[in-house]
Amino acid sequence: MKTIGTALFLGISSVPAALAETGAELIYRLPPDKLEKAVVLGRERVFLHFGSELWGLAVLWLLLATGVAARLGGWTTQKTRHRWLQSAIYSAALVAITFLAAEVPFAAVGHVISVHYGISVEGWMPWLLDLMKGLGVAIALETPLFMLAFGLIRWGRSKRRYWFWFWTASLPIMVVGTFLLPALIEPLFNTYEPLARSHPALVQDLERVVARTGTSIPPERMFLMKASEKSNGLNAYVTGIGSSKRIVIWDTTADRMPEDEILFTFAHESGHYVLNHIPKGLAIGAVGMLVFFWLTAVLSEWLVRKFGVRWYIESISSLPGLTVLLFVVMTLQAVTEPIGNFASRYIEHQADIYGQEAIHGIVPDPQRTAVAAFQQLGEVYLDDPYPNGFVEFWMEDHPSIQSRAIFAAHYNPWVPNPLNPGQTPEFFPK
Repeated sequence: MKTIGTALFLGISSVPAALAETGAELIYRLPPDKLEKAVVLGRERVFLHFGSELWGLAVLWLLLATGVAARLGGWTTQKTRHRWLQSAIYSAALVAITFLAAEVPFAAVGHVISVHYGISVEGWMPWLLDLMKGLGVAIALETPLFMLAFGLIRWGRSKRRYWFWFWTASLPIMVVGTFLLPALIEPLFNTYEPLARSHPALVQDLERVVARTGTSIPPERMFLMKASEKSNGLNAYVTGIGSSKRIVIWDTTADRMPEDEILFTFAHESGHYVLNHIPKGLAIGAVGMLVFFWLTAVLSEWLVRKFGVRWYIESISSLPGLTVLLFVVMTLQAVTEPIGNFASRYIEHQADIYGQEAIHGIVPDPQRTAVAAFQQLGEVYLDDPYPNGFVEFWMEDHPSIQSRAIFAAHYNPWVPNPLNPGQTPEFFPK
């Protein structure tokens, strides 16, 4: 018999089936007006998600099929004879074209939808400023990566194994990038301050959770993000690695959620922190990237052999070959998306368990607190209480609000549970 926990672990919407077998009922509900909006918004989110992926691939295919990628390569080689400068110019242009033509249209539609439903409160000028910052960051970070790939492809000793050397070089880059993210990138888009500066009483309450976990999460690693300038959403997250690792709580969460729900939210994020989900994610990602880059090389070279004459591309080692590589990378990202999302849903489920166990003995009713937190989260973001199984499996990196609320309502390993006999705490002693 499939249990609710199994259904959630699988990350698919078998929740109704699980409920039918266990006799439980739906926990997360919306009033009729919000339910109607949630259903429509759910469809629009699916359209935005898959539409943006398909449009991005279409833009790159058009660059190749119309010969624009080849002409851009020819123009670049006429401007300078230095290979490194050619690759820099071409790479920056490719990143900018892809960003502006492929990402901006759907990002704008997404912003309109988010404002319409009251999730976003950001005006168009601040939104456009963030967009331009995003373009600048993309060019600054992605151009050197394309240049590295181009140099390795043309390097005589790595022509057949350039994907392996690129993978080797990407490992330290990935770690350093994760370390620098909180200090260099995130402050470009949002304002941060120590949580203790504006919410000293909350920090004292959160330290009760820290004491319960038996770990060291000092106040100086607790930050407040002023999300209310742009969003009505609720959120908290863990970012960084090593000495840069920190827990960030949105000001909307700190100001609008009841204290017990904030404690649960913080305990959930503490789970990510304590269970080292970021280092583990980097390790798993490193293994996956090895296969990913190999497939990228194989498929890119196959595309050049099959369509190279039509696209005016002689080999993958030419400048337009970078467009082929990007097309394959985006295709594989879309196809393999469920794999990463499955892993992410499992990690989030582990953090849910940790969070609910961590507040045991701190709040009067951990089950009620967790369910209330998920209810409020679902209402703010208008999550559909009846998620589509395929959509959740393919595109969601968190379990559905419904499945999280159902699990929370029935998870109490400190007392006998007829739905899950023999249940014991996973992270804390009983």
